[in-house]
Amino acid sequence: MALFRRNKAPLSRTEVLETPQYGWIWKPLVALVVIYLLVCIVLGIWWSWTPAPTDPRQAVEMQRGFPQSVDTGGEAQPVPPGEALLATNISILDTLLHKPGGYLRNDVMPPGLWLDNMPNWEKGVTRQVRDAVAMLGGALSVGSAPLNQANESLGGDLDSWRWPASETLLKSARNNLGEAFTALENSAGPGAPTQDAAASTEPAAAPDSAALAEWLGQVQQRLQTQTQHLAANVGQSPNGDQQTDSTPWLRIDNVFFEARGTTWALAQLLQAARIDYADVIESSGVGGDFDQLVAELESSQARVWSPVILNGSGFGLFANHSLMMANYTVRASQLVEKIRNQL
Repeated sequence: MALFRRNKAPLSRTEVLETPQYGWIWKPLVALVVIYLLVCIVLGIWWSWTPAPTDPRQAVEMQRGFPQSVDTGGEAQPVPPGEALLATNISILDTLLHKPGGYLRNDVMPPGLWLDNMPNWEKGVTRQVRDAVAMLGGALSVGSAPLNQANESLGGDLDSWRWPASETLLKSARNNLGEAFTALENSAGPGAPTQDAAASTEPAAAPDSAALAEWLGQVQQRLQTQTQHLAANVGQSPNGDQQTDSTPWLRIDNVFFEARGTTWALAQLLQAARIDYADVIESSGVGGDFDQLVAELESSQARVWSPVILNGSGFGLFANHSLMMANYTVRASQLVEKIRNQL
């Protein structure tokens, strides 16, 4: 009978890998992929949290080299005009660079590559910092060269991951603003030159009301643009008319978080302007409106409890996040216009 027994054909490569002794190869690979995806999801959620804002006076103290927790004799140190805005811009740039995940707008690897909420939030923030630094460059005479260099860095490509990377531009702008802050602090601090010595150098010039009005005009324009984009999310214009160029549903959250970044940065910058331009604001009688403007911007930062941005209609079951944010940007834009008219 052995003569008539047919020999078994050799196993193919696929069949060999499917045999029990090779089953251990696939399980670790699948497990590693699953663990990697879970880590990316957790990191993506963590990196998408909005960082906490910084109080302008605390930002000034940190730039001076000692936090508010350090005893300074029980008296608040005066803030020379211009320092609050400089320190606030520096604090915002530090937040962009050192928040969880760092600067994500130029990421080309997961999980940053998959995220869109935080990169659009960063887009709104960097635009407001750029506008504020441009205003300071034309309003302050101390440290004008560093301010111009900071303005050039912020005007570069902030989506680039190659040389020069966006982080390099932001760090350069932050360092230049730090140099301008040091120059302004030295010119106004206890170690400032005497009157005779200062007569031969260019004095420190405080920001004037013209620069403030010009910057507020830029702020108003930015807020109006954000309102139009948010209205396009809903499919209606700000005056209630129906729009034909509504935002694609995949980009609704992008527009929303760009507006959130805009109002997050403006809330801090306008608080700093309230300090630097205190005399101008009080003499114009717009102190109450200015405080209300800051309050509106801070209210726009309320926590979003929904995991996704919803655009519910009317009094329906679901919220309309875009319409709620548009209410804040419209009100803020109206207050800015009122303040500008009274300055």
